[in-house]
Amino acid sequence: MKSLYKVLKASTIMLFCLTLIISMAGCNEMKTTSREGKIEISFMGWGNEQERELYTKVFKEFETRNPGYKVNYIYVPKDYDTKLKTMIIGNTMPDVFYIGENLATEYAKSGKLAVLDPYIEKYPELVANFVPGLLEYGKYQGKQYAIPKDWSPYAMYINKDLFKEAGIPIPTSDWTMEEFMDLAQKLTITEKGKITQYGAALETWWAPWSIFVGNEGGKWFNNGKSNLNDPKVIKGLKRMYDLFQTYKAAPSPAATKQAGMGQSQMFETGKVAMFPTGRWMVPTYRQALNFEWTAVEMPKGVTRVTPVSSGQLAVSNESDHKEAAVKLLRHVLSKEGLKGILGLGLAMPTNTQFFDDPDIVTAPPEVEPYKAMAEYLDTEVQLEAARSGHFSEYMEKYVTPELDAAFNGKQSIEEAVENIDEQANTVLFK
Repeated sequence: MKSLYKVLKASTIMLFCLTLIISMAGCNEMKTTSREGKIEISFMGWGNEQERELYTKVFKEFETRNPGYKVNYIYVPKDYDTKLKTMIIGNTMPDVFYIGENLATEYAKSGKLAVLDPYIEKYPELVANFVPGLLEYGKYQGKQYAIPKDWSPYAMYINKDLFKEAGIPIPTSDWTMEEFMDLAQKLTITEKGKITQYGAALETWWAPWSIFVGNEGGKWFNNGKSNLNDPKVIKGLKRMYDLFQTYKAAPSPAATKQAGMGQSQMFETGKVAMFPTGRWMVPTYRQALNFEWTAVEMPKGVTRVTPVSSGQLAVSNESDHKEAAVKLLRHVLSKEGLKGILGLGLAMPTNTQFFDDPDIVTAPPEVEPYKAMAEYLDTEVQLEAARSGHFSEYMEKYVTPELDAAFNGKQSIEEAVENIDEQANTVLFK
């Protein structure tokens, strides 16, 4: 009897477990299917309020064209990577989501991203006529895990009114770093010992300084190692140091903090004549600026390099509706989708055939400088650093603190880069 009891007890437990598994599977299906029987696709992305509104409209259009689908838009205005990593750990990933241009390797290593090559083969329009080199940022070990949805080139934004007041001609895209340095000093105004107008403003995260370094031919990451302690890299960083400390022609990080406003705000309020930033600021500038403005290519050094700044679209490897997720991805990257998203000037399309489409690449400012920058994207140094799998930690923990200390006059550029290379190459890039 005891043996029979054990058998019955074991059978009951097995039946309970089987019922629980079936029930859980049903619950999981409920999460991805609405009450109306529509397939639900979750989409998570960052951006400002304006970008949120643009994507909301694009998703509504997708639902109208595809009545069997519903998009759940998860908008994350800040701490995006923290939220995404938390969702990955908790197995609650969205079906489609942004990842930064430098993070494909970090996320692909986790096994949580779907391989997109089969879908690219099935729907070749996903990557048709792509800007050369841009797709490489979404690859890991030869496979495509993410597709750039757009790219936002870095340009120099010009307050034309301040140039006119100073009697200085507006620079063209042929200008040099030496000319930029000279203009920044000439356009800085000091009254009674106090700076009332800066010639330039510079942010100090990795993208801006990589332009100054890259245009001098500097390779700040090379052969799998941090390589900032290189003469060409140092030359580019010293240009920024001189603007902050030697000439006082740009507010240092400490000065902007003391002023209570960021570099872009200083430009928007007419306190700065020149400010380099990404195209993502164009929609804001079109609405906020009450002065005449334009944009030109960043000044050239011995060469020209512009960083890749691109939100990439990835699909969860755990999604129950990968085909539906790719269907949404196709809509976002289509002409109609891009028209709704990029028409306000937010970024440039990845498909070069859309460069001359006035509904997608819009003015002001003039679009030619942005189109030209597709010819010299950084598909070498930045890409190698991204593929290290440690890009975020490298920048946040090692690079930015040391460079900011130098830009604030607390140490020399030589000391900063020596510290960065020694620490990063000892811990991250052994």
